[in-house]
Amino acid sequence: MQVATDKLSDVLRCCPHFDRLLTLNTTNDAYLVGGAIRDGLIGRPITDLDLISASDPTSMARLFAKQIGGHWFWLDKDRLQSRVVVNHEDDRLYYDFAMFRAASLELDLLDRDFTINALALSMTETISAFSLIDPFSGLGDLQQGTLRMVSKNAFANDALRIIKGVRHATALGLEIEAETLKAMQIENEGLGRVAPERVRQEVWKTLSDKQAGRGLQLLCECKAGETLFGRDFTYQINRLNEQLKGIHEVWSQLTQSHPIVKGWLAQEIEQGLSNETLLLWTLLLTSIDHDLPIQLADKWLLSRKARANIRAIVALDQVALNEFVTIAHNERAFTWWAARYSVDPKLLLLAVAILGSMFPLDAIRTWVPLVARINDQRLSDQVDGHWLRSELGLKEGPEMTKALQLLRNAEISGQVSNKDDARRFLVEHYQNKD
Repeated sequence: MQVATDKLSDVLRCCPHFDRLLTLNTTNDAYLVGGAIRDGLIGRPITDLDLISASDPTSMARLFAKQIGGHWFWLDKDRLQSRVVVNHEDDRLYYDFAMFRAASLELDLLDRDFTINALALSMTETISAFSLIDPFSGLGDLQQGTLRMVSKNAFANDALRIIKGVRHATALGLEIEAETLKAMQIENEGLGRVAPERVRQEVWKTLSDKQAGRGLQLLCECKAGETLFGRDFTYQINRLNEQLKGIHEVWSQLTQSHPIVKGWLAQEIEQGLSNETLLLWTLLLTSIDHDLPIQLADKWLLSRKARANIRAIVALDQVALNEFVTIAHNERAFTWWAARYSVDPKLLLLAVAILGSMFPLDAIRTWVPLVARINDQRLSDQVDGHWLRSELGLKEGPEMTKALQLLRNAEISGQVSNKDDARRFLVEHYQNKD
């Protein structure tokens, strides 16, 4: 891996508000630690900075937030850990402030997960790679492309570090050192004791990476995949990787012809969960066990919206795909069809593109401009309750609900395209019924 120690200072100073932090460190006992240093050394964008201090950094954090127009809040008041969040151009930046977790800086670094994250820099005006504090040879591991635990207790102390390690190895192209991998395998059962919101964020980050296939393989090798998703994860890993490649290929082709699809995939459903990641997570887990995505969505405490979308995608069986062929080629028809499954039309089309392998991709492409014009506003039916009462004599409640559903189905199939069609259709239906 290419590591540019001589450019570290320049990279860090390009990080928004970094110089402001330097000027606020009047006691000279604050240190930058972890990921920002690692990413700065290899030239990756920096959006998160972690500062630790020998003394309480809360006043510094509050003042920093005030000066940059950010939002300050507690992460852990008892441990004096807080965060400042600020929007900058198209990014959201996070600055975390905390006291040492141990009696000294070196003991604090000893308590961290991987050597590449156990790096520190004193927050002074002379900041540079020459002042890098690296007691566990993290710089050397980074240069060698190696992921190595800081201590033998790293995963016993926090099992989440196992899938964090998978994420680092996936995103940075690192090889997991043998003893570290062995420790991951031994301690992976501890993932069951980790808060679900922490687990899901790490899994989603791995799935959203361009090298997600390698991430799946590493989850298998460290046995975390089996712990999280069951034994069939290991048995089916090769098929899951092939499926992942196929999904990415379909979306890549759609994006090439219709760039707007990229925005659909990136749209966030809840924090850390995009349409793309939700679909990947759901489709891959369904291959392991049909009910697994729904079970984990509940266990992992996903949002109501995310769970509804997952249930809808799981429900897309062959009957649903056969329905797709019969839909009239217009926005209202597709919107009503999506409403059957209680799912966003854009997400539904992206799922059909994968599940409907019998459909030529060109057939999916014809739908993209139409679905793009669908907005979030609720559709109005072609007739209202007053007309149903006065013309058909229907009563409020189940009778009207059934009539409107018949009408929506007729719109989906193309039998009805406007209000006049709708009225004729319903009049004929109820006359024939009599």
